Amino acid sequence: MPPTHDSQVLKKDVRWGEFKIGDLFENIQQGSRLKKLDQIEGDLPFIMAGTTNTGLVKFIGNEEVRRFPKNSITIDIFGNVFYRSYEYGAGDDTGIYWNENVVLSYEVMLYYCTSLEVALRGKFSYGKKLRSSQSHDIVVRLPVLDDGTIDFAYMRDYISYIANDYISDLETKRNLHLRAYLVSANLSTYELTNEDKTVLSLRPPQGEFVLSSLFDSIKRGRRIKSLDRIKGKLPFVTAGINERGISSYIGNPEAEIFPSNSLTIDMFGTVFYRDYEYGADDHVAVLYSTSELYNKGALLYIGMCIQKSIEGKFSYSRNFYASDAYDVVISLPILGNGTPDFAYMEAYIKAQSVKKIANVANEFNLKINAAKHIVQN
Repeated sequence: MPPTHDSQVLKKDVRWGEFKIGDLFENIQQGSRLKKLDQIEGDLPFIMAGTTNTGLVKFIGNEEVRRFPKNSITIDIFGNVFYRSYEYGAGDDTGIYWNENVVLSYEVMLYYCTSLEVALRGKFSYGKKLRSSQSHDIVVRLPVLDDGTIDFAYMRDYISYIANDYISDLETKRNLHLRAYLVSANLSTYELTNEDKTVLSLRPPQGEFVLSSLFDSIKRGRRIKSLDRIKGKLPFVTAGINERGISSYIGNPEAEIFPSNSLTIDMFGTVFYRDYEYGADDHVAVLYSTSELYNKGALLYIGMCIQKSIEGKFSYSRNFYASDAYDVVISLPILGNGTPDFAYMEAYIKAQSVKKIANVANEFNLKINAAKHIVQN
């Protein structure tokens, strides 16, 4: 539900009061011990100490485990605080806080969580664990009205505004990320077609190839010291993964310009596809072909196979050089005549790109839907 006062809620001059945790909740209890070996698979979320997956470690079916109500808060032995919008069980390292006679909205409960986190931050650890029975007298600060009572209306408006702003921000980020991925992959949609699904399920016959039989040119870059580099527009590739190895942009006339639609392998064996012209230093090998069959999809596939073939074989103590490329053998899908199946490689990379983008979309949608679920319930 949108906030009553929109963003004006953030500008309100807030009065603050102090309250004991024991005065905020009618029920404060500790979960019960349930050993891992005794946990039976089921549909009840089981909460334990920790922040990973908000402490949800498993779904259990143990009938003896008490079901704690939704619209409650858990605080574990380390002081980690989480709101629960669902029924659940809890281990003995988790305290549960809720009300029955006084119904508080999810906005108020989320605000409580924030205030509790502030009050508990840095005070508990393995050496000093928090038990729910010890939390009653811990003081939290909350917004109050002129008469000193809790300002529930402000808390609702504040959380509603933040929640809706968060959802809007997630939706904007999702759209921007997806647009960037689609443009980068030259795709118009991230929906897998039947053809994509078929390609991903195929296991085509394989053949072995040495890199020298696949590329017209295998070259070593030219050394240009950092102090000798002139600022310019040509990307200069050196060894490393940061910025895909681009260390600077140069204008040195002596730099060899390598073509786009090529592969680089640095001295550590890291492979990158390049769809732009660039220069490279002597710690980088450059591979390219004049054949039109070597499109972006095919080269990305070949680059992936090269990376798999040389993984872990090169390091500071044993550098990869262009001369090493002649002995590298990779496995590629082949046609009936034994030549590389470039059409399959291109289709496979396209399908994998669609799948990757779809996964990104799903991750964002899960976060957005979870936030909307909390807001709407």
